[in-house]
Amino acid sequence: MIMKIGLTGSKGFIGQHLAKALKENKKVELLGCDLPKADLLRIASLAKFAAKQDVIIHAAAVNRGSNTAVIAGSVVVTYNLLSALKKSQSRAKIVYLSSIRAENDSPYGLSKRLTEVMLENYSREQKVPVVVLRLTNVFGEDCRPFYNSVVATFCHQVAHDKKLTVKNGQRKVNFIYIEDAVKAVLKEVFQPRKQLFYLKKTTSGNEITVGDLAKLIKSFPKIKNSGGLKQKFHKNLYKTYLSHNKNL
Repeated sequence: MIMKIGLTGSKGFIGQHLAKALKENKKVELLGCDLPKADLLRIASLAKFAAKQDVIIHAAAVNRGSNTAVIAGSVVVTYNLLSALKKSQSRAKIVYLSSIRAENDSPYGLSKRLTEVMLENYSREQKVPVVVLRLTNVFGEDCRPFYNSVVATFCHQVAHDKKLTVKNGQRKVNFIYIEDAVKAVLKEVFQPRKQLFYLKKTTSGNEITVGDLAKLIKSFPKIKNSGGLKQKFHKNLYKTYLSHNKNL
């Protein structure tokens, strides 16, 4: 039986990798929802998309920009999506890609936390399964510098022989590689849970200070291949660096 899966933010960093993995699954029919074909700030743009799915992976978000843009990218878009689902009487399961930053009080963090509350209320009221994944800092190939991750920023700067600016060098950060993040998301897509609403923090064993991360990435131009790197985490960082250095 074919499972119909809708993916918002299908052209974003995580969305692209999810789409690639889902397209390789012959038992999945994937429908992406993103600009320019769909304006997620308009309910009308979401109507057909919302009505046809068995599962919706909600990955659309605005990570940088004005407070208004960031809040609209999470809260307004999700409100519109839920409104479209209600209107179509959809029973689609929702897997929402939240962020570990939902635990802080930045505009982005607050918008993510409010979106989680909206989804929990929707799940309780509509009796529809909703999974919220609070992803830690995701990095990997196709990650945008100065937008998605400090890893992408450092890799871009080193690959283009730019000076790294390290702030809060002693701060420890947990990173998750994009392939591992995709596996975690797809597990929740296909795995049924007993509870209607489920929130999970999705982390990894990859913890490093910002200062040590900068030092490690600065060493990559001297490395010819990843064979000399012992840790899988370091090898994945090196692959990310290579994706920013088109000359290698």
